[in-house]
Amino acid sequence: MPFPYPTIPRPPGDYMDPFDNQAIEMSLVHNLFVRALNAIYAQAEGIRDDQAKAFAFFGMAYCAGVHHHHHIEETHLFPKYNEKLGANAMDQNVEQHHAFLDGLNDLEKYFKEVHAGTIPYNGATVIQKIDGFADDLILHLNEEIATLESSRMRAALTAEDLKDIEDTVKKIALKNVSFFKALPMGLVCHDKSSAPHWPPLPKALIWATQYGLRWRYNDAWEFAPCDIFGNVRPGRGND
Repeated sequence: MPFPYPTIPRPPGDYMDPFDNQAIEMSLVHNLFVRALNAIYAQAEGIRDDQAKAFAFFGMAYCAGVHHHHHIEETHLFPKYNEKLGANAMDQNVEQHHAFLDGLNDLEKYFKEVHAGTIPYNGATVIQKIDGFADDLILHLNEEIATLESSRMRAALTAEDLKDIEDTVKKIALKNVSFFKALPMGLVCHDKSSAPHWPPLPKALIWATQYGLRWRYNDAWEFAPCDIFGNVRPGRGND
């Protein structure tokens, strides 16, 4: 699949309906990863030497975000779904994770070495590494949405089940991330016009991220697909 990678169409339904929202929520999370990958790809070959460290930090934050998301799925979210949907219901999703893991790890290692100053930055290398795994990643980000289809959820789980799962997973997810990295990264990769209600975080925490937390690594967020308020930046593959 050639760059730019298309964002995932929003699944049908109402995000206020807990059964519809499983697929809707996942599509919004996955589109963070699509937009960020587009932004990295679009800018990779134009990065100056004095920008390389900050750009590498953005790349590191991207890789860490994908890893964290899939770790939460594999260790907490999918086991909960499997209890209701069947023991192997989410196996396909986990198998797809493995298809792009080596490539993602290789890209992350490269960004870490650039950030540490142990190797010089080369934009063509970034493009080459992304090309090596992006097709498998984008395929997965799209195909996983169907496994959370509303009627499938409704047939096996109750609204209370879903609330319990959501509360548990959200608590674990927020507990194990850096608020200075993960929260700004989430905001600068979300197109607010696509879902004004999202992300589902307390308004005070969003405000604190926009006006406080983001400043520690603000030089890295300058390479993001959106600004801190969710406005898409032109020329980064997401126009």
